[in-house]
Amino acid sequence: MGRPAGGGPLRWWRDIVRGLYRSAVLTGLTWPMPAVSLGVGLGGFSVVRSWSEGVSGPLAVRALVALGQVALVVLWIAVALWIVHALTSRPLARAARRCAERWLGVRLEVTYRAVPQVSRMSTGYWWDGHEYHRSEREARRRAKVHARFHDPQLHWDGLWSVVAGVTVLPVAALPLLCLAGGVYTALTPGLLGSSSYGGSGAHDAYGAHSAYGVALIVAGVAGVAGMAGAPFAWRIFGPLALRFLGPVPRSWPGRRVEELEAIRADLTLTQAAELERIERDLHDGTQARLLALGMSVGAAEQLVDTDPAAAKAILAEARTASAAALAELRSLVHGINPPVLAERGLVDAVRALALDSPVGITVHSTVPSRVERPVESAVYFAVAELMANAAKHAGASRVSVAFAYEQRTLSATVTDDGAGGAAASAGSGLRGIERRMAAFHGRLEIDSPTGGPTHITVAVPCALS
Repeated sequence: MGRPAGGGPLRWWRDIVRGLYRSAVLTGLTWPMPAVSLGVGLGGFSVVRSWSEGVSGPLAVRALVALGQVALVVLWIAVALWIVHALTSRPLARAARRCAERWLGVRLEVTYRAVPQVSRMSTGYWWDGHEYHRSEREARRRAKVHARFHDPQLHWDGLWSVVAGVTVLPVAALPLLCLAGGVYTALTPGLLGSSSYGGSGAHDAYGAHSAYGVALIVAGVAGVAGMAGAPFAWRIFGPLALRFLGPVPRSWPGRRVEELEAIRADLTLTQAAELERIERDLHDGTQARLLALGMSVGAAEQLVDTDPAAAKAILAEARTASAAALAELRSLVHGINPPVLAERGLVDAVRALALDSPVGITVHSTVPSRVERPVESAVYFAVAELMANAAKHAGASRVSVAFAYEQRTLSATVTDDGAGGAAASAGSGLRGIERRMAAFHGRLEIDSPTGGPTHITVAVPCALS
């Protein structure tokens, strides 16, 4: 019977070849940091040393010069490593994660900081998510720089490059160095024997053969050691990859600070958009009506003595225009801070809003009393947006809103019989609601299969009044 496929020597050779391949890949992924630091350090040391060779004087002066040499070399290495880190850490870490997925069966998901959108504020400045700028170009450039070089995940990738350079690289490269040293040792004495030991004497011949024999023994030992260690050398990659190639570990304060920064940026953009909407509504609606009202009163003033009937007609039109302007102002104020929300509370405000909806909306509540005003306002506008989405985008015919208060958490669930498929994707209104609720430690839960029905819950921890 033949030997089973994949067993015995065939399996050993396969493990050796696979180990050598993986060792070569890891060597290629981890060499930049130590190689650059060594090369720049040696170059910097030689340059600084040649520069200070002519320095003479007391011992104290020479000591200060030596300390200055060390400081300059360290600074030189730090700058070079920072440049290499900024250029290579992310692509090398991504390649290492692909190797971890193929070799170890471990999928390491990480998230890099996205470039924030820039927006023009009402003051004329541009906001990049962190600071204000005079021009849109400068805001976009600074947003890219901040996202690229202030990303915690990028710095964590740089730490992986440093750690792998002093741990994975020496172990993974050892089998390759043994094989390369063995081949070099096997070939070099033969070449030297043909040239250096080319004498005709017996002593010279004996010395040449002895040197060549010793070289072959050393080459054989090195080659065997390299092939024997190849299947195992790359395995140091496993625990280090799990520790340093995953998402950056962050403490709770760090995560909270990052969340608050994102919330601040989102609220700033939302506030700018709301101010622009209010300004546009005032300019295009109420301001135009008040201007027309003033012109009508002026015309009536001129006609009141010569044509009283025409003046009365103009004043009647002006009264109608003033009523329309008052209605627009009330609608605008209602969108900013609904009076019914301040007077009657969240549930009654949502019921009043449901009366004006084009679809049938039912509102149920088991909340025993009112909640805090900031929470009321945030939940009201979130529910209002969800109701508008159900009517406008989902094509729903029936919508229900249920309020509940359990375990010191206020929840509002909006259910519709629309098309479904709602998701909090980037740039969507649901994502904006989710981020605004995060300012109150709240959450947004979405259950929206294709075809419906859709259940979206806004939950915010709070206390009752």
